[in-house]
Amino acid sequence: MAQTADNDGDAIALEPLEISTQQTKSKKRAAARMKPAQSVVVTARRIEEPAQAVPFAMTAETSYDLQHQDIEDTQELARRIPNFNHADSGLFFANLTNMRGIGSSSALISPSINYYIDGVPVPARLFDMPFGGVERVEVLRGPQGTLFGLNSQAGAVSIVTGDPSKTFGGTAGVIIGSHGRKEADVTLEGAVTDSVLGRISAKLYDYDGDLTNVLWSAPGVVSSSDEVLRARTYGTLSGKLLFEIDDDRRLTLFGNWSRDRQNPTTGMWLDDPGFPRNAFNPIPELETEAASAGAKYEQNLGWARFTSISAITGYDTKMEADIVDGFIGSAQSGAPGFMLQAPGLNVRRIDEDSTQLSQELRLDGATAGVRWVAGLSALWSNFDSTTDITSLALANGSYRGQIETTNLAAFGEVTVPLAQRLNWIGGLRLSYESKDFDGQFLGRNGARPQFDESGNVDYLFLTGRTGLSYELADNLTAFATVARGEKTGGYLFYNQFAALGIPLQPYGSSTTWSYEAGVKGSRLAGGNVDVATSVFYNDTADEQLFTFNPVLGRFSVQNADTRTYGAELEAVVRPMRGLSVGTNVALLNTEITSGSALILGNDVPYAPSFSSMLFAEYRWSTPISGNSGETFVRAEYGYTGSRMIDPANSRKLGSYELVNLRAGWQGERFELFGAVENLFDENYATSGFQAGTDTSGRPVFAGISGEGRAYMIGARTNF
Repeated sequence: MAQTADNDGDAIALEPLEISTQQTKSKKRAAARMKPAQSVVVTARRIEEPAQAVPFAMTAETSYDLQHQDIEDTQELARRIPNFNHADSGLFFANLTNMRGIGSSSALISPSINYYIDGVPVPARLFDMPFGGVERVEVLRGPQGTLFGLNSQAGAVSIVTGDPSKTFGGTAGVIIGSHGRKEADVTLEGAVTDSVLGRISAKLYDYDGDLTNVLWSAPGVVSSSDEVLRARTYGTLSGKLLFEIDDDRRLTLFGNWSRDRQNPTTGMWLDDPGFPRNAFNPIPELETEAASAGAKYEQNLGWARFTSISAITGYDTKMEADIVDGFIGSAQSGAPGFMLQAPGLNVRRIDEDSTQLSQELRLDGATAGVRWVAGLSALWSNFDSTTDITSLALANGSYRGQIETTNLAAFGEVTVPLAQRLNWIGGLRLSYESKDFDGQFLGRNGARPQFDESGNVDYLFLTGRTGLSYELADNLTAFATVARGEKTGGYLFYNQFAALGIPLQPYGSSTTWSYEAGVKGSRLAGGNVDVATSVFYNDTADEQLFTFNPVLGRFSVQNADTRTYGAELEAVVRPMRGLSVGTNVALLNTEITSGSALILGNDVPYAPSFSSMLFAEYRWSTPISGNSGETFVRAEYGYTGSRMIDPANSRKLGSYELVNLRAGWQGERFELFGAVENLFDENYATSGFQAGTDTSGRPVFAGISGEGRAYMIGARTNF
């Protein structure tokens, strides 16, 4: 067995590359249900370690957590993570995220939170697709440029899918619910040969829609009013083949495919007395197909562990949508909605595709008591987006934007013991990034016949992290860190003024210095308390803020400084057998500290000053027909504070509260459950934007509504 050294310089053994059996997985699932929560092992620093040992704020949600709380996408995940803010735009590729108030305010700009699946970076416009086949999701808060790079200026989300086991087994589940929700998933795994293991997961989802679309046959005469918007049908298929070459070497081949069809809303009039509703003709249609494939090779070299991850990812998205909603258009023009519903008069078509290649080579080990990881990474992507507009008010024609990106990096981080229980953490990443941009507008119906533009930008920059961690007691760690994050600038991929011959100008890179201190522990007080708390201060220079200027009547990117600070708390207490009570609380203060008079001194958008979530769950033993199991009841209360919709602070969205209930019976191999979400049918908006002005010059605001009350029942089995 390979030898290294522990913190005292003595030799220790690097474990062989082990594969857990199905029996081991079943025992872990049962333990998670029947006993106090155990410390979760994570790979937030590209090495395996307990979550409470990671020297920065992070939250790990296991597959059990995801299923038990019906977390299927970023919006549901963000509600459970302190200071992880999500704004639903109605289109998954245009949703906005920020963490601790750091994040761009437009989907035309790359997000500041980078997603990885099994170590492979997810294309920026594909991050908010539904989760599937997931073993664990790790949400890392604060700049993660040291080990994740790319656009992880605010944080990173690392999604880990399950590896196959040696013995045959699997899981299957079904859910039916409100608005025609139907869902089924299945996972099968086991040995293909003595040295080859396989795992395949599939999921189907269908939803009839929950938002009303109104059509008129004459002014004031409604011909139909049906809940057809936000209808969605998607399917996913993923698989892994693990080749166990010997005790020290293994190769994993992986791939996944998904297809998603939706009838989304692109915004509704926020001040409509009948909010939420739309009046589109035709109804928007969106279809996305995505696929990826890759290979992960791992080898125990004795003095270190070598890992290589290679992958190719591609997707294609097509959308056709009515530009003018009847209610929004009527608010702008004063004309009856019927006059704005002639099909084909105002239509936006989007055709977008992307291909991405990535490669990472990494070594990690322990030498003379120093735990270290080092590596090289490379990424190349080609993004191609065409927006075609037919309109009575806008320039008719198509704009095609292409961006080719190359990113190369070298990185490393060490954990050095300074004294008993005291460690110093230090790491750097040197990145080079190049972006080539080409844009072309082809006009029609009197618009400018053609306009071409192009550009190139290159960046060379350092990101990193340093700090101290101190083990106050077993399973209780204090930490203090300083981190630098950066997100490169570049070009928007759409030019709204190409028809006027006004070229796009590149915007600058954004950098953040982040200062954080905290304490985290698990299984404290006899295994009955888990807690994590932190305070932070972020100084961001040249944040990429997308702002509407009402004087010029145009959107533009402003590089402006921001300052954010706050505190976070996550805690779970088990005061008695079977009862768990938990909370997460986020405090956040933000300010734009430089920029034009339009934004100076304003709040950062979509950054509520207070948000929280509380839950209580009680379980008691309830054997059924000789099968051991537990009945459970869980209640959740979530509060999201008011937040501004843009850097100009043109409108504040009101706070909202959600109450969810869930109950059922759960055994080692079978579960039945029912749930109601948004119990009190809260009517709220998740995002907003200025859609123009009315005839008197007053702004007209549009946005996206949250989901109303919904019921579901389901069943799940492990075999």
